Amino acid sequence: MDMHVREVVRKLIGGLDPDTGLVRVYAYGSRVRGHHDPGSDLDLLVEVREVTAVVRARILDRAWELSLEEGYVISVAVVSQEAFEAGPLSVSGYAQNVRNEGIEIAA
Repeated sequence: MDMHVREVVRKLIGGLDPDTGLVRVYAYGSRVRGHHDPGSDLDLLVEVREVTAVVRARILDRAWELSLEEGYVISVAVVSQEAFEAGPLSVSGYAQNVRNEGIEIAA
């Protein structure tokens, strides 16, 4: 994974209010594997203490702003810590893929 992905995630995190309840961020997908095209999106899973409409909107709005700045789509899945670590999502193929392939960038 190139340093650009880490920098984009740092910008995402830096643009969020401290009360967002951020737990960790995973980057995964073609940009992390190094198999991306110029138009490929950046896939992120953002884990927060509690997903609320306000928290989701803040994160997605910031990701959209960064998408415009970076020139490619930043796709974000916002999930609660409980769902990702202990709920049904935690045993899904999606969560397994993020854990196996993803890179934890911030906690």
